[in-house]
Amino acid sequence: MIHFLNTVNLGKFIKFGLVGGLNTFIDFTIFFLLSYVGIPYALCQAISYSCGVVNSYLINRQWTFDLEDKKNKKEFFRFLVVNGGTLLLSILLLQLGYQYLGWALVFAKVIATLGGMGVNFIFSDRWVFRNKKER
Repeated sequence: MIHFLNTVNLGKFIKFGLVGGLNTFIDFTIFFLLSYVGIPYALCQAISYSCGVVNSYLINRQWTFDLEDKKNKKEFFRFLVVNGGTLLLSILLLQLGYQYLGWALVFAKVIATLGGMGVNFIFSDRWVFRNKKER
């Protein structure tokens, strides 16, 4: 674990966090607007997370991971796999916190988002957005 932490590019992680902040704003805004009108929270999570994912791909690819080469289907597929897994993890954490532990919905949403962010960064950095030199 210590070796992994030493190999994380701090600049990339900070950029990823800033983009994640924007994604989170998009996600939370849509989530709470949909939940306010009575849509079930798991469906709200799927819709709102998906909106943040679109933003994430576009900005992280170019700015965070500094990829200038042409977008390709394999990269986008890897991106969808990682974000699909992150979505499932966040729904699980949301359900665990809200339904089973009795947390307030907003607190469960924050915990689900933070858990998903950590996992998403690791796989995005190591698998999805590798540049040509790293492949």
